Amino acid sequence: MEFSLVALPLFALIAVILEASLIVFAQHRLDVSTERAARLLRTGTFQAGATGDDPVARLRTAMCGGGFNMFRCADMRIDLTRTESFVPSQIAAPYDPKTFDWSAGFGARFDCPAGNSVVSLRVAVPVLRPFRFLDFTGQAMPGGRQLLTSTMVFRTEGFEDRSC
Repeated sequence: MEFSLVALPLFALIAVILEASLIVFAQHRLDVSTERAARLLRTGTFQAGATGDDPVARLRTAMCGGGFNMFRCADMRIDLTRTESFVPSQIAAPYDPKTFDWSAGFGARFDCPAGNSVVSLRVAVPVLRPFRFLDFTGQAMPGGRQLLTSTMVFRTEGFEDRSC
């Protein structure tokens, strides 16, 4: 009798802990992937390896390699903007709270970084929320998914300008 009174809250608590752990791990993996991409862009390694194919696909492949990811790399969207200084600029938001889906135009901008330029890299990817008890970001997407984002702003090294 006592177990039946405690079982429902206990299993709900376990489900919340499991979901929170999965979302936090997915966010961590996204942050690590974004950091890996930022390093490639900051040092000019990404630009030096240009093959003439789609730079977004190449960067996505570089980000998803090495390690277990809690998200589908094919669903990842990347927005890369380049400026000459750290003057505040508006970075596109990946989530539209009115439609509860992707913002129109997010992931459509990819400015190839040049030497000594300031780059804003924003990456977003939807992840599955198995229990949907918690909403960490307020960015619930269709299909029981939640949007995770990661942003890095940095100055590139003084490498010779190359195309991506």
